[in-house]
This record gives sequence, C-alpha cells and structure tokens, in this order.
Amino acid sequence: MKETDMCWQILPKVSRSFALCIRILPHRLNEQMMVSYLIFRILDTIEDSRARLKDKKALFNEAISLMGRGRFDKKSAEKLSKRLLEKLDYTYEKELLENLPSVMAAYFSQEKSVQRRILRWGKVMAKGMYIFQKRKIKTLRDQNTYSYYVAGVIGYLFNDLLLINKIISWRLKRRLRRYAKHFGLALQKVNILRDIASDIASGRYYWPSSLIKKYCLSYSKLCKKEYREAALKVLREQIDDARKYLYSAMKYILLLPKKALRVRMFCLIPLFMAIESYAKCIDNCELFETGKVVKIGRDRVQNIVAKSGLWGKDNDRLIAWFIQTLHSAGPDFVREEYTRSLLALKNR
Repeated sequence: MKETDMCWQILPKVSRSFALCIRILPHRLNEQMMVSYLIFRILDTIEDSRARLKDKKALFNEAISLMGRGRFDKKSAEKLSKRLLEKLDYTYEKELLENLPSVMAAYFSQEKSVQRRILRWGKVMAKGMYIFQKRKIKTLRDQNTYSYYVAGVIGYLFNDLLLINKIISWRLKRRLRRYAKHFGLALQKVNILRDIASDIASGRYYWPSSLIKKYCLSYSKLCKKEYREAALKVLREQIDDARKYLYSAMKYILLLPKKALRVRMFCLIPLFMAIESYAKCIDNCELFETGKVVKIGRDRVQNIVAKSGLWGKDNDRLIAWFIQTLHSAGPDFVREEYTRSLLALKNR
C-alpha cells in the first residue's frame, strides 16, 4: 500500500469532520492538506499528553528535525514512532503514531515548496505549544494567542498552499492573511468551550483564569453543579469574544475566488458547523459534565454540506445563510457593525 493511501485511511480515525472537508478539496491540494493535518495532529498529541515537560520538548524537537532533513529517513521515523508510543498517553491517535513513518514518507513525497511551508508552520506550532506548557492562560488575549499557535497557523499554511496551487494571487494572499488567522481562532475557541469537562479531568486548562476568578470561581469549582450559574456566565463571555472571529472567517470565504467552489466548500463546512456548535454551547449545562459530548447531529452536517455545494459561488446567498444561522444561534450573535462590513464584500 502506498504511504499516501495509508494516510488517507488514518485521517478519518483522527478527525471525521476534517476528513470530510479535506477530501472535497481539488486534487494535489487535498493531499497536501491531509499530510499537513496528520503531521500537526502528531504535534497536538505530544502537547495533549501527560508526558514530562522535558520529554515533550525533546519530542517536539525530534519531529521538527525529522521534517527538516531534506529527505525521508525511515529508520529515524521508526525510532520517533517508537518513542512517541512509549512516552505519550493516547487513545484513538495510536494508529497515527504507529504509522508515523508513512506520514513522513507522504510528507517527503510532496514538492519542496510544500514541504517548506509545512515545516515553517509546524515549527511555529510546536514552539507555541511548548510555550503554553509553561505559561498559563490568564486572559482572553492569552487564549487567543494559544489558539493562534494551534489553529491560526493552519490558516496561514492554507494561504501558502492556495498560492502554490495558483488558486489565489500574491495580492489576494496578503488581503486574506488577517482573516485566515481569525478563521483558525473561530474554530479552535469552540473546541475549547465544549471540551471543558474532559480537559479539566485531563489536567488541561484553556479557559482564562482571570475570567473564572471574576465570577468567584476556580477550576476546582467550575464543573460543580452548585456553581453552574456563575460557570455559564464565564461561558457566555467567551462566546461573546468569539463572535468577531466568525465574521472574519466569513469574510475570508467571500474573498476567495468564486470559481474555486471546492475550496470555498472546504471552508464553509467547518465554519457553519462551528456556528451551530457555539449555539449548542449557549447556556448548556451539559458542557460541565464529564462524559457528555456537545455536538451537532449528522442531519445538520449533511444539510451544511449540501448548502455549501449549492450556494458556494453565490456571495448574496452565503451572507443571507450566515446571518440567518447566527440569528438562530441567538440574537446576541448578530452585530450590526460586523454585518455592514460583511455586506461591503458581497459584490466583489
């Protein structure tokens, strides 16, 4: 079996939603994003583990060093795979770690310009992840910086790959840069919200400590039923902060070439899934219960996929769908000033 075929088999086992979206992308770009996602997921598995800090640093460095060698080194890839399996705790990521040599072989099969971009942003991601192993998230600004390292950089990588594949121009890439970062923040911050109970149980703390203290809470109290009203207020402030990033993500999509339907669909599907996930989080006490999973139904996902394909080239339709979805999430989601700036882009 070819290494890339193995990677395609692994992808849905680590993320069904992104497996769906990545397969929609045009040929070559879909494989580039698939390989990038698996590599970044390996870095994410290092970050999320309970391994010692010095072991995490060494594993981050080994992974980045392996990517920067200029050619595929099977023995070193097998060695790193073994070390990751020994040092980290994991669940569904096991098959990904076991097949790290196939992921690296697929990475080195990409053209050099693609390898350089994946390596560049992989370095930024690994460095940022390590920084936040030692630095606590105290403010919303800290949370946004963390979200940039784990998700915003993927927006920048995607821009690079769109340029390499001649889907966008240099001029458009510069215009998309700000929105690309915010797109990543919009997706990451909803994950931070809905994973709060499991993150606390695993010793991971991504909600701003100053915001928790504002409502006389602590992480030890946050998920207890007697403090639910205060916890929901902490949740609400974070959702309010995320609204502007949803609008930025929509601006990113509206600026993409209309003829690039598959690229637009790749962006539309996770954005609308994120909006509906934010809506599910509002005043949802189940967020604070271990074992409860806040997610949207399969029928809603299918509806989003269908509409993305039908309306992906029509900016008027997309804006109407976006505003309607925000309204259904809650009237507080819609901000008039953000909407005006969005409407200014619809006929570009």
